[in-house]
Amino acid sequence: MSAPGEPGVPVRMNALRISEFGGPGVLEREEVPTPEIAPDELLIQVSYCGVCRHDLLTRAGAFPSITLPVILGHQVSGYVARAGEEVEGFSVGQRVMTMIYTGCGRCSNCRSGNQALCLNERPRFLGEDIDGGYAEYVKVRQDVALAVPEGVSLREAAVITCTLGTAYHALVAQANVSSGDTVLITGASGGVGRHAIKIAKHLDVRVIAVTSNPKKEHFIRSAGADEVLASPDLKFARAVKSLTDSAGSDAVIEVVGATTLVESMRAVRNGGRVVVLGNVEGEAANIWPAHLILKEISLVGTKSCTRGELDDVLSLVAGGSLDVEVEGSVPLEEGEEIHRRMEDGRSEGRLVMEVAGDRQAGYR
Repeated sequence: MSAPGEPGVPVRMNALRISEFGGPGVLEREEVPTPEIAPDELLIQVSYCGVCRHDLLTRAGAFPSITLPVILGHQVSGYVARAGEEVEGFSVGQRVMTMIYTGCGRCSNCRSGNQALCLNERPRFLGEDIDGGYAEYVKVRQDVALAVPEGVSLREAAVITCTLGTAYHALVAQANVSSGDTVLITGASGGVGRHAIKIAKHLDVRVIAVTSNPKKEHFIRSAGADEVLASPDLKFARAVKSLTDSAGSDAVIEVVGATTLVESMRAVRNGGRVVVLGNVEGEAANIWPAHLILKEISLVGTKSCTRGELDDVLSLVAGGSLDVEVEGSVPLEEGEEIHRRMEDGRSEGRLVMEVAGDRQAGYR
């Protein structure tokens, strides 16, 4: 069944929505109306949607200001199914992927491709503030969509923004690492952590990676880490100092968040940079201001990436300089199982939901 005048686009679609916060069981498969698009928006037929721990936090209620019901999923790849009359540079049938945040589209940050730091309104998070990609179709404004170049698969594209894009912004823009630096990466066995290792090695940076699970040491080393610290108690600062002639690392990419932040501040050198990229448990952190004062540490946050940075990353992937890892994929209807696997620690790296896969509907 298609909407009048829109061959191939169904009036209703399948989606996984949450109407309440809770465990994986609150993910419900429903048939909902296919989104209507504004003149500056694209309707994307979802091929793949990445799944990360932010989705689990959203589902569990870590961000209670969210308006329910909502369709989760902030990492989307697929084909353009419809294009609004004001859209430029995209055509029906084109392979595309999305950024995570939508801003006002008018301020200087949005115009420069940094919608995550919109100056005029609170940036809206795809799959949280607006319906996301756990569905057959998703709508986005054209300024948060990017063409997927040849040499990059749609399966890979579904995780690039949240993994390589975020890690690239953290290392290059926020940590400002240079060839020969030493960087410490926490949460190194996860999707963002492993891709951060890959980018750091591409930048000729020495990587010390941390994991709480000794069984994951080989898995992390396979991503390119120079040293892996298996620290079940997450007391790794002394070991980092030992590996750096007592100086500490030049920078830390803090993927875990509150659980390891204080130890990361101990592990970084005087005048070093701690970039907080994630907070997997959603907890508050108690830090000691003296660490910042006496060591003159730069403690900065990192949220996402810019459009220009994504273009750079896509070029590196397409050219073979960076590779994208996807652990596996499951059908949309098994979304609850993917959440359970991640919560139980039965996954390594990044998982995706396969919605339409590489199959493109016959739009015209």
